[in-house]
Amino acid sequence: MRIFKSTPEKTVQRDIEAATANRERVSARLAECDQAIARHASAAKGCALSGDDAGLDAAQTSLRAAQDRAVALRSALSEIDQQIANLEQAKAEMADRKLRSETAAEIELLARKLGEIGVEFNGIAERLSEQTHRAVPIVFEALGINNFAKVCLTELPQAVELVSTMLRAHADAVLAGSAPAKLPLPEQASAEVSAPAPPEDRYRYLPIKPKFLAG
Repeated sequence: MRIFKSTPEKTVQRDIEAATANRERVSARLAECDQAIARHASAAKGCALSGDDAGLDAAQTSLRAAQDRAVALRSALSEIDQQIANLEQAKAEMADRKLRSETAAEIELLARKLGEIGVEFNGIAERLSEQTHRAVPIVFEALGINNFAKVCLTELPQAVELVSTMLRAHADAVLAGSAPAKLPLPEQASAEVSAPAPPEDRYRYLPIKPKFLAG
């Protein structure tokens, strides 16, 4: 038979449920005690008005006992409330640590994927550079593509390494609690970000002007 081990989260949740049930029980007893105090106080008043000293003594004794019990029950209720608050705090901290761990793992995966795709992209850029290098003597306009491929080969590895390092630093900050536990939401598709127009001469070697420069 397989034995399922209890996780800390489940243990805390069970403790919260047990403490909550205990609070309800103590609250019910306190409500009954308050009703008893009212009854004994009313009985004591009636005995005092009627001159029933023996009844007054008995009512006052019962009243004091009920009042003492109410004090004890309120004290216990206060301790239970503090216990529940501490358990809820522990539960929240566990959830936060779990979320931070998941977020850090997601960031690490992103960094690894970025590195893998960067290597693939570099391989394609290298092949592109080889072919455009052969094409330049035949078609001079291929020089622009060849230069672009060379820039990718030179700058992309360092850029990917820098971004990956920054991603992992953010993951460390998430685990340390100095960065938000959740990843930032992507920008809304409707948001418009204005960017400066690229210089025309960057594409002077291309036979066809890019669409975003047309017009």
